[in-house]
Amino acid sequence: MTSLVVFGAGGRAGRRITAGARERGLRVTPVVRDPARHPDVEGAVAGDVTDADSVAAVAAGHDVAVSAVYTADLDPVRLYGDGTRSLLDGLVRAGVGRLLVVGLATTLDGPGGVKVYEAADFPDAYRPFSLGRAAELEALGSGPVDWVLFTPTMQLEDEPGSGAFEVFDDGRLVDGTTTYTDLAAAMLDEAVSPAHHRIQLTVRSQTAF
Repeated sequence: MTSLVVFGAGGRAGRRITAGARERGLRVTPVVRDPARHPDVEGAVAGDVTDADSVAAVAAGHDVAVSAVYTADLDPVRLYGDGTRSLLDGLVRAGVGRLLVVGLATTLDGPGGVKVYEAADFPDAYRPFSLGRAAELEALGSGPVDWVLFTPTMQLEDEPGSGAFEVFDDGRLVDGTTTYTDLAAAMLDEAVSPAHHRIQLTVRSQTAF
């Protein structure tokens, strides 16, 4: 049985990944920074991706790690750049060789091959967060753990997914909508049956809203 440790299990993506894993009968450990703030996350344990020792402690004994972390309390480059390096360090110590990550659409290639966040008309207010996610990709690319980054489309919705979704592997921004449920399903499919390695994928739901 595949076992998962889910960092960021208190967020919308992390909750659906955790719930989906349990529905499939997988063993899953949900990790949040402060379990007291997430009393509705069953079995949540304390952990911090920016602390390699913390990662190593909670990840030990699992087959696959999932990162769905987000917080407004930390600088994005620190959280996703430095944090990813700490996460990878901790996973290596724990003997976890596989990492699945929830990505961000603005790090994909837009028209003309330019990253969405690098376009001249991209809002300045959103650029720091995108730069943090770009730092995450850089850290993953040079890290020691086999990873797959799952990127939703620009429209990420809470509606229930149908289980019908497409996965693209060319790094381009695609039109359409992604539900959190379908994003979680795509990641869990990969966790159970690995088919991709060290690549950024895009998930698009086939459900019309």
